[in-house]
Amino acid sequence: MMTNLHCWRALALVVATVAAVVAATVTGAEGVWEGPSVTIQPCTTKRAAYQQWTRGPKNEIVLKSNGSCLDVQGYSTADQATVYTFSPCHPDDPDPSHQNEAWSINANGTITELMSGKCLDRSQYGTSPGTQVWLYHCTGVYNQNWIYNKTDLTIRANDSGLCLDAGSPTPRTCDVEPGKSLPFCNTALSYDDRIRDLISRINDSDLPGLLVNSATGVEHLNLPAYQWWSEALHGVGHSPGVHFGGDVPAATSFPQVIHTGATFNKTLYRKIGTVISTEARAMNNVQRAGNTFWAPNINIIRDPRWGRGQETPGEDPFATGEYAANFVSGFQDGEDMNYIKASSCCKHFFDYNLENWHGVDRHHYNAIATDQDIADTYLPSFEACVRYGRASGLMCSYNAVNGVPSCANGDIMTVMARESWGFDGYITSDCGAVADVLNSHKFTRNTSETIRAVLEAGMDTDCGSFVQQYLAKAMQEGVVPRELVNTALHRLFMVQFRLGLFDPVSKQPYTNYSVARVNTPANQQLALEAAQQGIVLLKNTNARLPLKTGLHVALIGPNADATTVMQGNYQGTAPFLISPVRGFKNYSAAVTYAKGCDVACKDTSGFDAAVAAAKEADAVVVVVGLDQGQESEGHDRTSITLPGHQEDLVAQVAAAAKSPIVVFVMTGGAVDLSTIKANKNVAGILWCGYPGQSGGQAMADVVFGAVSPGGRLPYTIYPGSYVDACSMLDNGMRPNKTSGNPGRTYRFYTGKPVYEYGTGLSYTSFSYHIHYLNTMDTSLATVQTYVQDAKQNHKFIRYDAPEFTRVEVNVTNVGRVAGADVVQVFVEPKTPAELGAPIKTLIGFERVFLNPGQWTIVQFSVNAHDLTFVDASGKRVARAGEWLVHIGHDSRLTFPVHVN
Repeated sequence: MMTNLHCWRALALVVATVAAVVAATVTGAEGVWEGPSVTIQPCTTKRAAYQQWTRGPKNEIVLKSNGSCLDVQGYSTADQATVYTFSPCHPDDPDPSHQNEAWSINANGTITELMSGKCLDRSQYGTSPGTQVWLYHCTGVYNQNWIYNKTDLTIRANDSGLCLDAGSPTPRTCDVEPGKSLPFCNTALSYDDRIRDLISRINDSDLPGLLVNSATGVEHLNLPAYQWWSEALHGVGHSPGVHFGGDVPAATSFPQVIHTGATFNKTLYRKIGTVISTEARAMNNVQRAGNTFWAPNINIIRDPRWGRGQETPGEDPFATGEYAANFVSGFQDGEDMNYIKASSCCKHFFDYNLENWHGVDRHHYNAIATDQDIADTYLPSFEACVRYGRASGLMCSYNAVNGVPSCANGDIMTVMARESWGFDGYITSDCGAVADVLNSHKFTRNTSETIRAVLEAGMDTDCGSFVQQYLAKAMQEGVVPRELVNTALHRLFMVQFRLGLFDPVSKQPYTNYSVARVNTPANQQLALEAAQQGIVLLKNTNARLPLKTGLHVALIGPNADATTVMQGNYQGTAPFLISPVRGFKNYSAAVTYAKGCDVACKDTSGFDAAVAAAKEADAVVVVVGLDQGQESEGHDRTSITLPGHQEDLVAQVAAAAKSPIVVFVMTGGAVDLSTIKANKNVAGILWCGYPGQSGGQAMADVVFGAVSPGGRLPYTIYPGSYVDACSMLDNGMRPNKTSGNPGRTYRFYTGKPVYEYGTGLSYTSFSYHIHYLNTMDTSLATVQTYVQDAKQNHKFIRYDAPEFTRVEVNVTNVGRVAGADVVQVFVEPKTPAELGAPIKTLIGFERVFLNPGQWTIVQFSVNAHDLTFVDASGKRVARAGEWLVHIGHDSRLTFPVHVN
């Protein structure tokens, strides 16, 4: 035993020198050594000391190299309890609650811990190297099946074939030989030179495993496996590269992106990106997360039925681009500009906005888009992401556009993104999208042609197994040359070099980030502020809101006690979830909760209890809306009215209440609120998206006046009849009399909305007046010259264009309470709709917070780009005439600018 203890101590000292160490050596209560969390890793003889297991006399599973036993940390029997190794083994511990080192390897493939009866489980159904192994109740699902090989003594995951591994993280390639002495580890050389040297040393046989998200590594170079797929949409999220548990049980869960988009706060976007990547890097340092994250989602909400609209900032291309640029720069930039803190990937490139509608799914959808719509709606947010945000990743989407699958579209990925915009990162496919090129879109004839098509188009890595399965064959046939593969590898390695993975950790501050940076009080406060700022007040008859504190409040509705619903999708494990019921209890003398019905609201048997609660209360708040059963990835809605009988619930409760009620709408996509808006017994309507971990507290803060609402709608709320006039398969943005399309988004919709884009009320009032206005008429030739110059020289026209008008707006809080205002600027052409010009277009916004009587100056400019629009050929053009500049979504200030 002393020999084993000394070996373990020596191993611990080695582990401690590695940057990304997990629970290296922890002195337990008995003065013994504990090993790292157990994971699955590629099976290799170099890691045999961590991957060979024997059986002990008391049903122990023993690591052959040092005699330590497979154990559950803290003697826990809970789901997600950390599995690790412990020495010395203690199967005969007299305390029955400590006898958790006995395991049964069962004929059905499961391995169960005998004290709890629970199964050895791969977290989040992970199949990639580094996936954490934990204890979980037995489900019969594939991630609990194992194969014990009595010949080589490995325990393998039966789906991925990876081995149960008790070792420390694999050392960095450049910390050990042979890499340490090779040119690709020489920091005096340029990244390009180092990468070329590295690629030259990789054998053809190693290539298939390197161009997929679960990259296998190169054994003879000690190049470790790498997982490209981690998620961070609104907080570090569940994904193959992320493993919550142990030292990182949770991460800050910010509001869903549609809610954050409603804040119209660019500073907040950047702060959220910064916090998420800091938490991500800290988690990476203990092998709980990757370094490359597939966020943000910056597709435009062209249709309210889209199930993933919740993941985006809204319907406007400019506002979405501002979100992308600020989130990405906050995410990637940090204290050391020599490296990116974490890699951000903007998705889904491009024109992706349908999941599954009337039998047409995203894998088969061919979006027919005009050059005009592509140029002024579907591409601008990605251009901002690349040019302004400097994103290091893009994801090509499942769908085809005009017959060409996105992942095989070289005009978009190479000509547009790389050559015109200057994109210098990697491009991944969405998961399974490479296979879709062949099998769903029938764009290619065979597997080899498919791989060549996507690599030639500019894609670098396949989220899936298609390339890994068929690349060797394609190369042997001569269809895919090594040079094409090398180009993709170069771009992939460039991102890893920029992350510092091949440089000494002593030179990098990010490798020192500890888990103490995860879920800090400051991060929790930022999540609360984001939730507060995104709440939109739509109706407030007779100043019903805010409510007085100390009232008896009836909180009613399917989302009145929501918890996980408030996270939306692509969520991580939150440290806590404050439901509306819990939040309201901080302000009310009494809270009576009555669900009424679930979100689907087909069963109305709970209505009587809801009505009874309403009759007894001083004030009534009904929380209606959607959840992931109504809108989600893979699922679009067919209607935009509230599900089931939710409107009836509101009507019955409103009729029974002592005084007009308040309705909260918790939803990602838009729902028709016309009936509720018209109900005279409904005095207040608030929209809250999916407000995140502190959503219930934020909702209560606004209802009771601790915070004045300052959010603005990030999309148009249409009447329910909109979906009857417009097919989801009609990808056009402009009105079309032939198809009946009334136009999409505030820029082109010709009908009367229930609520306009940018709408939002406050508990206070703000006055606007022009403080300074410098307008100079400009010639048509000047604008046209700049447009041509921008095109020829690949300039970012929106941000590089010369300024023609500068306006300074004095914004004063003339009300009685402190509050935030969002100052929005729109331009309107003299003849909207001529040649397809938008009705109006957002060109700027700023959020300001003012105390009563306080004022500030907000500056905006109108440049050459703002006085142009995209014509039917997809070219940006200028026209002579008058343009109107509107300050505020309600155009409270307007002035003209002339192009002569």
